[in-house]
Amino acid sequence: MTRTLLVAFQQAARSITLILLPIAFISLITWATAGSSTGNTADPIRAALWFFLIAHHIPLDLSLSNSALSGNLTYFPIGALLIPFLAVRSGYKRVIENLEVHTLRDKRTYVFSLAICYAAIGTILSSFAIGTTVNTQWYVVFSILFLVAAVCGFISSNLMPEHGLQFPWQRGLRVAWIVTLALIGVGGILFSISLIWHFATVLDLTRVIEPGFFGGLAFLAVQILYLPNFAVAALSYIAGSGVVIGQGSWLNPFVHRIEEIPAIPLLGGLPVHPYPFIAIAAFVILGAGAQTAKYGKSCYSDPTERKRFYYAAICFVMGFALLIGQASSGELLSANLNSFGAQWWLMPFFIGFEFSLGLGIYLFIPVLKEMIKESRNVNKESI
Repeated sequence: MTRTLLVAFQQAARSITLILLPIAFISLITWATAGSSTGNTADPIRAALWFFLIAHHIPLDLSLSNSALSGNLTYFPIGALLIPFLAVRSGYKRVIENLEVHTLRDKRTYVFSLAICYAAIGTILSSFAIGTTVNTQWYVVFSILFLVAAVCGFISSNLMPEHGLQFPWQRGLRVAWIVTLALIGVGGILFSISLIWHFATVLDLTRVIEPGFFGGLAFLAVQILYLPNFAVAALSYIAGSGVVIGQGSWLNPFVHRIEEIPAIPLLGGLPVHPYPFIAIAAFVILGAGAQTAKYGKSCYSDPTERKRFYYAAICFVMGFALLIGQASSGELLSANLNSFGAQWWLMPFFIGFEFSLGLGIYLFIPVLKEMIKESRNVNKESI
């Protein structure tokens, strides 16, 4: 066990270094070209640690001298989770190269050890960047770092169950996962089209920021990492639950209530007024429900098992909608932007209703056809 912890500690330190070094280099270059007269060389190192925390979705409390930029930061880029995933996967591969793997229990032990060491090292390093300006609790840092590292290690270690889909809830979970990914992809396509359509506005918002060359490259990378958030927001928009950009705002195909937007280039893709015809895109969610119903009929001949599959699929779709809605939204520094992104609490209800409606329509059509056929036969007999 001692050797396992030692190897896990070494690889956890290596994984965190793989994350911090490139970020610190970019921060140093950006800081050096910014020409600040009050900064010092410790600033880019602290900035790298802040980005490290943000990449793991650790909530931050910012108390800056500029009150307009002070508040909680919980709106994080989903795409940034790819960074710790790649680092932890690399660390796990090196752990199993140095240690023997005999059973699944060995794999679980290595994942747990790596996650513990990763969280401990990350918490210690983050303490040097946490103070009166940027603050968060150490136990929050440790818990989230452990959770992210454990999930990344679990996925990297192929510990997913290898047995067949034996129960209806297992098929429901798999179908719901596929449906959720497909719907996010549809949202991403629609948002990309909107970005192209409003590209002039995107350029105007970029010019307002004036980040410089290296700062512009870093800013571009951040915008790319935020694209999954906007794909989820686009899905929420077409589903009808809508998007919020600050207090009192709400955008969906039928409502456009917003006064101003922050100078974030991706927000240039927002609609400028209601577009009721976009609600047609919600038929994609209905179509997903119909395909699920078709799949259930092909897999189960027993009506009871089929119903369990349908209920499981609906519940899991709503659960995933709640999860991605919560993960893709949050607070953005200011009290005026205390809610930013998809309307996460409404999203599962709208998507769940539309998914269930599509499923129900597909199941009801044969019944309706049969009823019409029987009615015609009765009329013929009466004549």
